[in-house]
Amino acid sequence: MELQQLRTFRTIADTGSYTKAAQLLGYTQSTVSAQIKNLEQTLQAPLFTYEHRQLSLTITGRRLLPLTTQLLSDYQAIAHLNASTQLSGQLRIAAPESLTIYQLPPILQAFRQAYPLVQLQLTNATCQYNRQQLMAGEADIALMLWPELPADRLVDHDLGPVPMSCVVSGQNEAQLTDLLTGDLPWIINEPDCSYRNQFENYLWQTRHQRLVPMELWSIEAIKKMVVSEVGYTYLPTLTIQPELQAGTLRTVATPIVNEIHAHLLTRASMATQPLVAAFIAMARANWPTIPAD
Repeated sequence: MELQQLRTFRTIADTGSYTKAAQLLGYTQSTVSAQIKNLEQTLQAPLFTYEHRQLSLTITGRRLLPLTTQLLSDYQAIAHLNASTQLSGQLRIAAPESLTIYQLPPILQAFRQAYPLVQLQLTNATCQYNRQQLMAGEADIALMLWPELPADRLVDHDLGPVPMSCVVSGQNEAQLTDLLTGDLPWIINEPDCSYRNQFENYLWQTRHQRLVPMELWSIEAIKKMVVSEVGYTYLPTLTIQPELQAGTLRTVATPIVNEIHAHLLTRASMATQPLVAAFIAMARANWPTIPAD
């Protein structure tokens, strides 16, 4: 039994794919298959089953996974016994625009002050794309605004609810019914946006109404349009705090039950890595709370 066989086994368990594991580890797929075959021969039991186009752990595989995670973690600790206690390296973070601009800066600032040798790489994309980047091994941490996430191969750190607000120009005195029956355009971002779907699902379930949106993929552009009385929108409250305080935007009461939470996701294989664990702790300690309206 070799350490690399166990590392390959855990990577397959994380990604659910021999092909993705080979890509992440820099191996050919035949090498990955051979390593798992040798490990199964040593254990005298299969580790994976493939049914209905889905790769799953066997009973032996499920028993081996936590032992493998602990062993690899211990190995890393042993390998760095003589290393500096100061964390260093690169940490890749993928986040949506709303969190990148309005929530992450003070957290990143605190993290850089605590760990000046760590190189932070931040990318900005949609929530779904950020999750895909994490699954593909192209990010170490992904942040999402989403309802409750189903259990999968990722570790979900739920950072709590993110209040939402329907807003119009500060000069507009319309209520929700006026907006839904009037001519003012509905301005919102990409179709996969969780809070856009929350608003549109509410309208369909309660009124059987579908809106034709004016799509702008920038929150700043959306706000500028609404402030200029071009339309109305539904955004995370944290993104519109300055405009609400200045009176250039006004909230419109809605009966929508908000299910959107902030999620910090990591791969199971990375959850105990020192850099990742340090960032999770920093995020939890400094995550701002935005009160609901």
